[in-house]
Amino acid sequence: PFSRGRVAEFSKQNLKLESGFELDNFKIAFKTFGKLNDKKNNAILICHALTGDQYVSGTNPITKKDGWWSYAVGTGKALDTDKYFVICANIIGGCLGSFGPSNINSETNKVYGTTFPIITINDMVNAQYNLLEFFKIDKLFAVTGGSMGGMQVLQFVSNFPDKAKIAIPIACTSSHS
Repeated sequence: PFSRGRVAEFSKQNLKLESGFELDNFKIAFKTFGKLNDKKNNAILICHALTGDQYVSGTNPITKKDGWWSYAVGTGKALDTDKYFVICANIIGGCLGSFGPSNINSETNKVYGTTFPIITINDMVNAQYNLLEFFKIDKLFAVTGGSMGGMQVLQFVSNFPDKAKIAIPIACTSSHS
């Protein structure tokens, strides 16, 4: 029911960043793989590293290279898309479709560029929470990611302890403030 490459637009919600800046009408670019079951309990959120994007598997349409976790996401792989509904979102502040520095500042009518607000791991996670609400997913089967994605996993379970059954932080610190 959901297409494999989409942008979710949150025009009715505001996202207050830790910096105090408030985003309204923000967008999150994402890709999905597999099918969300009727109970909506087979969803896995993958959080990407600093150099990643929503193209976790398959061919990245921009670089024409395999997705950065193609070896782990797909039919018969560790994150089996015949069994799980995998969601990967480009973080806010990213450059591949989510709200970021290339967007127009509605107050100045100019591209944000270097005036774009500081984005924290907490801000990224809170934005992704909106995406789960978009899919009407009450509880993820798992949330995972490596490096900066692993830090997002730790922040996610800290912010929303009942929103994921399993947390799989990879290649990150053992705790998060």
